[in-house]
Amino acid sequence: MRRRTLLLLPSTLFFADIFAQGCSDAGVCTAGPLGEALLTDSAYRSAAHIGLSFAQGEQGVNVFQVVPEVQVGLTHRLGAQLKLAYTTVNGDLGSTSGLGDITLSLTYLVHRTDRGSWQVLAGTRFPTNKADATVDDGPLPMPYQTSLGTWDLLFGVAYRNKGFEAALAYQYIYFDQNENFFLRSRWDTASVAQNYFDSFWLERGDDAILRLQYGFRTGRFDISPGLLGIYKVERARIIDEATYHWKEVEGSDGLTLNLTAQVRYNLSDRWAADLIYGSPLITRDVRPDGLTRSYVATLGLRWRF
Repeated sequence: MRRRTLLLLPSTLFFADIFAQGCSDAGVCTAGPLGEALLTDSAYRSAAHIGLSFAQGEQGVNVFQVVPEVQVGLTHRLGAQLKLAYTTVNGDLGSTSGLGDITLSLTYLVHRTDRGSWQVLAGTRFPTNKADATVDDGPLPMPYQTSLGTWDLLFGVAYRNKGFEAALAYQYIYFDQNENFFLRSRWDTASVAQNYFDSFWLERGDDAILRLQYGFRTGRFDISPGLLGIYKVERARIIDEATYHWKEVEGSDGLTLNLTAQVRYNLSDRWAADLIYGSPLITRDVRPDGLTRSYVATLGLRWRF
């Protein structure tokens, strides 16, 4: 039975920036700059950011995103964020484009001393479609979809001590409306579609995240290298086309480990430009959710207010 019985009202929460799974479009990846520009002692607690992201996914699929976001410092401890993305995908099976999943978040500074600070966050990501895009009436695999088709809850905690940061987070799928119908057998056996993973009525499973990074400043630059581990705690499930029963996808659970780096150039007190990069060191054997990337690079501009 699909996880459709847990129909809940979406919460008004979420957090952080987007990477991909090999740095994770699933949404919970960047538990790094949590509360940045929201929970500092700066005169500006709020910020608007626009990012241009380019990634290469399964079978050389190119993914381009325009990602606007706004962060609002409600108090010196509490911050809210709204983020969305417009996604364009091009690959050997065709092209798709459209509004991606939308995220909302709250981040709260629980405790801060000279020795460090603790923040907690909770959030939701909700879909803009059912991951059912087609080309010439042929269902496209998940790397071409602009949405994951799931309603997710996210929870996390982060510890900062000067430049060091450690974060734990969990992404829970509480309602699944994914209606992706891709099966290799429904394409010509000579087609390049045979190189993609089946995702017929995909249930992709929850994610657990561990992120470690260290930031330092040199001149106007803030530099933060790090490691990002994403553990798929559940195997994905799809419908078996022969029996029409659910089956687990062997090899779809396990670890993805990413190398990450963020560089920010502070143009002034209000303006900053940033570059974010991530690429996987370890990936899962089977990836029907279409989230694995060989690399992701995002160039952004931030304005504090």
